[in-house]
Amino acid sequence: MFYSSGVVTESHKSIDSRMLLDAGVMNPDKIPTIMRLFTDEAPLISVLDIKGQKTNNINYATNDSSYRTVGSNHIQYPVEFDKEHMDAFKEGPDGRVFICDRSPSKPGDGNSEIGFYADGNWAGFQEVVELPDNRTQVYILDDPETIDENTFFYRSKIVGYKPGDFIDPNNFTPGYEFKAIYNLHEQDFSERSTEKYMFNGWADAYLSLQRFSYSWSGTARAADNVKGRWVQHGKGEKKLFLPQAHDEMMRRAALYLNNQLVWGKATVSTQSKDKVTLFNKLNREVLAGDGIMHANDGYIDMPLNGGWNNAFIDAFLMAMDPYISADINGVREVVMLMTNKAYLSFERFMGSIGKTNDNNIVGDGADKGINDTYKYYELGGIRLVPKRWKSLDAHNRPGMLRKDGTKQNEWDVIAFPTGMVGDKNGIELVQLRPSSQGTVAGIDQGGNISNSVDGSSSHVLFQNGVISHKTPFLIHKI
Repeated sequence: MFYSSGVVTESHKSIDSRMLLDAGVMNPDKIPTIMRLFTDEAPLISVLDIKGQKTNNINYATNDSSYRTVGSNHIQYPVEFDKEHMDAFKEGPDGRVFICDRSPSKPGDGNSEIGFYADGNWAGFQEVVELPDNRTQVYILDDPETIDENTFFYRSKIVGYKPGDFIDPNNFTPGYEFKAIYNLHEQDFSERSTEKYMFNGWADAYLSLQRFSYSWSGTARAADNVKGRWVQHGKGEKKLFLPQAHDEMMRRAALYLNNQLVWGKATVSTQSKDKVTLFNKLNREVLAGDGIMHANDGYIDMPLNGGWNNAFIDAFLMAMDPYISADINGVREVVMLMTNKAYLSFERFMGSIGKTNDNNIVGDGADKGINDTYKYYELGGIRLVPKRWKSLDAHNRPGMLRKDGTKQNEWDVIAFPTGMVGDKNGIELVQLRPSSQGTVAGIDQGGNISNSVDGSSSHVLFQNGVISHKTPFLIHKI
């Protein structure tokens, strides 16, 4: 027995989600555990909760070496800067990436000066930077000029110039990186030196607020209260309509919370951390945080041109390896949220390369079967954990059509490492505000009521966020 909207009901083989929700009201850290009721809708939440990758006992007053609570929906967490820093080429205000007036098609020809635009100013006065071709080095003549807070202009010359040398213009492709590798100073009377400092800093995580409800008329409630009136709820299960509506609300909440934690985009200005960029029609701020796919520098594209095969698996493991670290158990793990088509294809291929004699045969006699489904696959010290995500399936998402009538997202896979960063979780669910649930009672409830309408509604509210130090991959067919 449990209570739903003031109505005593019965349910068979069903989890009392309201009871679990009530158990989590006093502790926001229990929200992920509640969402594990709906693993098909919320696989990311489920995986991280099972692994214990969620904050514990932080609140509005937290201010320590792990977290700083800036506001009711804003948390800061420490990040370590990469000591091997690189900047990237970008287009300047005039649309050009590099400038070489003497030879626009052969930059640096004749030992001429080359100017170029970049997204950072880490390289500087009299340093030598390595270009993307790993063969060309250029000497930075002076401190980079600041164009705006995200654009800088460098003046440089080729190092080791020989007559006829020039720089391949493809080096200056927007997004390609370059790196300061050493410096060169005059032998006599040099005046300046390279001076750089790097301090571990604090990154920002913003929490999103989502709310859900269901409502009923007084007549519907009265009909639902009649003994013996059941709504079918799966094979062998019976349920009254209002508890069924409550479960559907919670299922929708799990789906939406998981979607936001994966795909969410922050609505806070990158230039001003206290400036919200989204407003509703009442001109009220709508603050939200990034999901794992848009946190930090976002995700890395990994085209799946020929389907799952040895060549792609090798390329995938090599591409992901630098981003993977061991978890608390020493396992270097990658979780893969997959569409149904990608999952089935992946399982078939991995099963074909991982079979051992009879190990996939289960049962005896006429009851024998072949089980080629595995919980994980470990290759080269990297554990791949495939998981279907119904919401990712092409028939559950909008998508552009190919010429053959299929959707371009039918093979999508979101792959993310779950390991530690130092002594902290690489990805961690975070909550500050406890979940809240209540009923807006109408006259149908009797007693103390909120309004005179012959009907009521039940509402639930969640605040959720994710802290991600990790770089995810999006595997997809072009």
